[in-house]
Amino acid sequence: MARLLFTAKSGGVSTLDYESFNLGDHVGDDSDLVAENRNLLQKLVSASQIQFMDQVHGDHVALINQALNFAPKADALITSKKDLALVVMVADCLPILVSGQNVAAAIHVGRRGMAHGVIEKTIAEIRNISDGSLTAYIGPGICENCYEVDEETYKELVEKYPRSDAGYRKLNLRAESTKQLEDIGVGVVNFNICTMENEKYYSYRRDGKTGRQAGVIIL
Repeated sequence: MARLLFTAKSGGVSTLDYESFNLGDHVGDDSDLVAENRNLLQKLVSASQIQFMDQVHGDHVALINQALNFAPKADALITSKKDLALVVMVADCLPILVSGQNVAAAIHVGRRGMAHGVIEKTIAEIRNISDGSLTAYIGPGICENCYEVDEETYKELVEKYPRSDAGYRKLNLRAESTKQLEDIGVGVVNFNICTMENEKYYSYRRDGKTGRQAGVIIL
């Protein structure tokens, strides 16, 4: 059984708009403070190695057998290596952690990643490695009441994924993600925390200039 963690804003060393446990190295925070926060995270999950990704709101899935000295461009990481922590960073998008028999994955799911099918592609890759049962844990992300988009974006997503429709120009990524996972035989645990409503979490929509929290999973 994998160990997993969803972080919040508190517990780190960053200051000002990034106070305090910012893990994003691309948001304008002091790089030394981000590095210290990442070291704190690695100690917190008791991992010998930790792997971040360069998330681009796409559908690329990276299979990681050892920690890399760079962050691969991907929106999902999969590993069968024990003691390697996989990290997905968010500030409104959904962090989804998947646990299976000798396999773990971290998925970054925003509206663009969803439109590209990142969830289905990640699960398909996992099942090339393991045919055991899977459980997905959906962490803190923006709720359907807060996620309003422009009309074109709204129509584009709900035409492809009708279950994401939360009313005119509002999207429910959590409901759609849950059903996609359940439809392909993955058990789902939902934390049902809205990052925009709960100020214990970073929210790009709420604050603009802000940090990134994380979902972390380790075999």
